[in-house]
Amino acid sequence: MKPLERWEALWAPYDEETYRAALMHITPRDVVLDIGAGDLRLTKRVAAVARRVYAIERDPAVLARSDRGSWPANLVVVCADALTTAFPSDVTTALLLMRHCTREHFAAYLQRLNALQRCRRLITNARWKMDIEVIDLRSGGAYDPDRVGWYACRCGSVGFTAGDLGVISPQVLAEVIDVVNCPHCGA
Repeated sequence: MKPLERWEALWAPYDEETYRAALMHITPRDVVLDIGAGDLRLTKRVAAVARRVYAIERDPAVLARSDRGSWPANLVVVCADALTTAFPSDVTTALLLMRHCTREHFAAYLQRLNALQRCRRLITNARWKMDIEVIDLRSGGAYDPDRVGWYACRCGSVGFTAGDLGVISPQVLAEVIDVVNCPHCGA
């Protein structure tokens, strides 16, 4: 088993709490793109809620673990590399549960999702490597080196900008600002 496969096996499939947290953000209007869908365990549950679901998984052996006869009619499964295959143009929401995702791959997925006119949100655990966050793909300002607090950049980096201790409060510590052009990618 390759190192990346070992790492992935430690984290996938995810626990029920993670699945429920992701499902909370799916609506009947959504056309979902599940990037790295794995054995379709979560994807089939997403299809029970969403209008349509596209699942991309690069490993045919992992896809084979899912009984094709149990795939819902609104689920389209593609065995391909999500970094290189075309994304459907009608996607409104993307799902990326992949704690082992590299910062470079995360940035590439975001760039490709931002190119889709209709895609508004990304539900993921890939950036922080824990919990679920929903990224509004149509927002995010430039990194502000004078703003004290947590930031998460579209390049996949996360960080904390230190500053005057007098402005750090529980509210500041709880808020994460979505930015572009952080210190890691070229501010």
